[in-house]
Amino acid sequence: MSSDTRSKSPPPEQAQTTSRRTLALATAAGACALAAAAAGPSLVFALAPLQAQKSSGRWVKTVKLDQLQEGVPRRVAIVDDRKDAWTVERGVELGSVWLVRRGDRVLALSAVCPHLGCSVNAVVTPEGRGGGGGFACPCHTSAFDPGGKRTSGPSPRDLDELETKIDDGHVVVDFRRFRIGIDEKVET
Repeated sequence: MSSDTRSKSPPPEQAQTTSRRTLALATAAGACALAAAAAGPSLVFALAPLQAQKSSGRWVKTVKLDQLQEGVPRRVAIVDDRKDAWTVERGVELGSVWLVRRGDRVLALSAVCPHLGCSVNAVVTPEGRGGGGGFACPCHTSAFDPGGKRTSGPSPRDLDELETKIDDGHVVVDFRRFRIGIDEKVET
């Protein structure tokens, strides 16, 4: 045998070491890839509450502005999609608001009494004009003026006002829910 043949082929112990090393590196790389694939959805799930807090309100299109009479409250259902982590329910009634037109602006008041969460009604005046006398809670006799300010009763605060804007002729409401039974207006 010549010396050239021996130098070209590695000894059997060295070939076996290389094979084990390659197997160990491949296993480690596979484990890292599997861990990264599992971490992605876990990270999204863990950060979802933080993302939800950023966008706690939702702008919902309601009625056309020209469907509202000047100064006359109109109760409007807030209908939108309800989403959770896995499903979307289409066209769900999320609540309702009172809309009062004031020129080109619209006042939106939550239809939920801040006292214990009963549904607030518009007060009909002797002239038959609804809301001209403000709003009243039938459960515990809280009363509110036409602008939603508390005038009497156990309600701890005024009716909760919501932001509005006019978009393509429709009234759009930034719908939110607030805690009941407390003095401060705190979002739930």
